[in-house]
Amino acid sequence: MYLLLVKINPGQTGDFVRELKRLPDKPSTGVTLHYTYNIFGAWDCCIWFEADTHDNAMNFVQNKIRPIPGVVETYTMPTTPVKEYKSW
Repeated sequence: MYLLLVKINPGQTGDFVRELKRLPDKPSTGVTLHYTYNIFGAWDCCIWFEADTHDNAMNFVQNKIRPIPGVVETYTMPTTPVKEYKSW
C-alpha cells in the first residue's frame, strides 16, 4: 500500500478533483486505487493505492497524477499495516 500526498494550486482545485474522479479503480498496470480524500494542512489531497511493484507505483504517480492540471507537488510513501481495526 502507498499513501500519496498531493499539493494543488488553489485556483485549480476544481480541475484537479474532476480529473481525479475520472480515474478508474485500476488506472495503470499493477495499480489499484482504494481511497481519495481531501485533507487540510500542508497537503490538499491524499490517495491510498496498492501497487504490485515500486516501479508501477512510481509510474502511476508520474504518468497519471502529476500531469493532472493543478498538481504542484506530490509525496509518495510506501506503508506497512500495523493492525487493521475495521474490515470492509
